[in-house]
Amino acid sequence: MNIYFLVEGEKTEPKVYPQWLSHLTPQLARVKFSCDARENNYYLMSGMGSPRILTDELANSVEDINQLGNYNYLVLVIDADDMTAEEKIAEVEQFISDEKIVLNPKCELRIIAQKYCMETWFLGNRKVYPRNIDNVDFINHAQHYDVSQNDPEFMIKPNAFAGSTSIYHELYLRKMLAAKNISYTKSNPKEVGEKYYLEELNKRINETPHLSSLKNFFSFCESISI
Repeated sequence: MNIYFLVEGEKTEPKVYPQWLSHLTPQLARVKFSCDARENNYYLMSGMGSPRILTDELANSVEDINQLGNYNYLVLVIDADDMTAEEKIAEVEQFISDEKIVLNPKCELRIIAQKYCMETWFLGNRKVYPRNIDNVDFINHAQHYDVSQNDPEFMIKPNAFAGSTSIYHELYLRKMLAAKNISYTKSNPKEVGEKYYLEELNKRINETPHLSSLKNFFSFCESISI
């Protein structure tokens, strides 16, 4: 089995997904170039953000897969932002139909919509949520929404916040982790890719109905590991 991953981000996702996949799908070995895939390999490339992941890179990836003919799945990972995961998936499917993008029938397309973004998923680790919310840099975020008790995918930005909800989730994550002396930036995500962090996220989705879009990703990885 060979899998072709096309992920939206150009900084965080290309670093974190290989770490996660080494634990979730250890039977798959990463290849540097798509043409190097033989058996039980995966190739991962960045879609260079939105809208380029759809307007440019999706068609290029499909063309690549169709020429090579040895990939079983194309996994498109894209931010849902203010849409629901279902709405984003429907939008992508409509785009594919409108643009007449045709994937080799031997390769199956799976669309993973990150709701709102990958940082939203990272917020699901309850063990790194600060218990002492007197931290001056985090208290306002904790008072706005407690992601340790409530589903991070339902957190919207404060009315006074000028940026998008996705940007707010990244800010919330940085402040939350900093309160536990953990550094996070998009270009250097560090801890969120570690096995212990992944296990806590998996525990969250198994014990609660939270993070349903992350559960879709875990379910896919489980399905190809059988």
